[in-house]
Amino acid sequence: MTNSIYKDFIVTPFYKNNSNELINEEIKIKNKPFFYESNQILVNKSSKIPNESEEIIKQMFIEWKDESKHISNYFKQRNRKLACEPMIRGLANFISILTWINGQMLLNLNNLLLELDKLKIKPINLDERISFVLNQPDHYHSFIQLSGLYTELEKLYYKQKITSSR
Repeated sequence: MTNSIYKDFIVTPFYKNNSNELINEEIKIKNKPFFYESNQILVNKSSKIPNESEEIIKQMFIEWKDESKHISNYFKQRNRKLACEPMIRGLANFISILTWINGQMLLNLNNLLLELDKLKIKPINLDERISFVLNQPDHYHSFIQLSGLYTELEKLYYKQKITSSR
């Protein structure tokens, strides 16, 4: 595995000042934003979803549940700075899961909202909600939105798994 992130993913808010250094070492979400997509593009030279995407998706849901408890505590302590990085990582993982369950993989973040709007399987009012989180990832209301998006996406994920196995 490499720590390299594909250049088209190094954009704000996911990476600030072209930096991909960890600020908060207590983060439970270990992968950098869009690490799996970057690994596919740079290492595997592929634009397809990772073969182990099912396991990765389940792990991402588990990590978010664990991380959200910590983020909630950061906001209770009014520490937006510590909450920001895990929120951004959680948002990136949410976008990865969302595109993967639609059978697609992001190759860049150009026109992200437009690309997400084209997806068939997605939470209600995704565009407005994700725009809000993207613009203010260190706000408590963004945390509430992202938590709700994860809950809805997890339901959609398992619903899709059940209906596709029939």
